[in-house]
Amino acid sequence: MSAAAGRPRTITFESLPADVAAYCVRLGHSVTVRRGSVLARQGEDAVRCYYVRTGYARVVSISPDGHQILVGFSGPQDLVGQMAAAETGDRYLASTIACQSMNLIAWGRTEALALAERFPEVHARLDALLLQNGRLLIKRLHTVSEGRVPQRVANVLLELAARHGKRDLRGVAIEAPVTREDLAGLTGTTLYTVSRVLAGWQLQGVLESRRGRVRLTDPSRLKMLARSLH
Repeated sequence: MSAAAGRPRTITFESLPADVAAYCVRLGHSVTVRRGSVLARQGEDAVRCYYVRTGYARVVSISPDGHQILVGFSGPQDLVGQMAAAETGDRYLASTIACQSMNLIAWGRTEALALAERFPEVHARLDALLLQNGRLLIKRLHTVSEGRVPQRVANVLLELAARHGKRDLRGVAIEAPVTREDLAGLTGTTLYTVSRVLAGWQLQGVLESRRGRVRLTDPSRLKMLARSLH
């Protein structure tokens, strides 16, 4: 499991009992999609959900006037389009678009609902995942409206590292392909401002940022910066 700064991801399907996981895989089918493929489209019928084996996708919300808001990323061990496995909803709440080639396991709505009904472990994880996503959306509202810009950027980077980071000898690499435009969208600021903040932190040895890749070379320092910017 990927982790950053000692914080594991909260919801995972990797810990399902082996026999349950094997049955779920048998009931689904393997799918490979290209960059730009739409896995779920906001407002459309939730007919399919996916377990991500490899690759990343952007999750976006579309406002009534067509404005697109980046909510976050889905990557390995995440579930995409989980409303297809929820009895209480029948439409996708957000759009999910592959930002690189992805390998997935797919289930139709009928199969997904059957799995959730048959296995309490699957049902519990789906409920927890829906709750987690709701909390993430609320947190995103606060991120774009509270605090100074450097504080927002620091908090988003720490969040991404916790969910999609991989620790190595050089620090924590955020494996999702996060661009500076993405960070601007996640923090409600401009590309210029994000670029200036990242450039300053790069000079200080806090992180490295190039070509849509971000590595936290000093996560502890970034946490201190986030706290000191209140």
